[in-house]
Amino acid sequence: MPRLLACNACHILQRAPDVHPKTPLVPARMVWEDGTDYVYKDDDGHAKMVPAYDPVLEDFVERHQHDRPDIEVLMGQVIRVWVVDQRTWDSMDIVTKVKKEMEEQTGHWYEDRDTYREGAIACYNEHGNPDTKVGCRDFMSDSKQIGTVRHKADGQVVTIPPKFRQYLCYQCPYFHAYVQVDLRKKAGAYT
Repeated sequence: MPRLLACNACHILQRAPDVHPKTPLVPARMVWEDGTDYVYKDDDGHAKMVPAYDPVLEDFVERHQHDRPDIEVLMGQVIRVWVVDQRTWDSMDIVTKVKKEMEEQTGHWYEDRDTYREGAIACYNEHGNPDTKVGCRDFMSDSKQIGTVRHKADGQVVTIPPKFRQYLCYQCPYFHAYVQVDLRKKAGAYT
């Protein structure tokens, strides 16, 4: 589902691409260095479930911790996340609504950014607006990956499987105008 991420330290709102729809879910939990283990629960007492792999959110958190204590980041004092269903996202300007609410609550004006889309368009232009004849030399390369491939969880190194990784390429005009169209043609979508 579409997400909006906010950093209360830099006063920005960032649109975030959604995770792969088949990403496995795991209980939302935090484990501190002292061994304290906390599982987030819903109103019914069940563990809240989150995607096992979310490189976009991890990248955002990594860039916006601002050397603040983890507890401040976790309690929403530094970073906040809103998740809305696609129908709500399409039917209302959720970004403007959240910006207004944040400004009323904090007295600070929040800048709206779409960092990944802006990065993808800059890359597309930098590569001379590639098409199917020329192709893109960096398409789905490691240099265009968002976040890291490996991270530690429960003392083990976890590698994100390729189909769950996120790339700037997913936001690129080359991907939308050529790659997806070609895939649809091959699947017989255009008859």
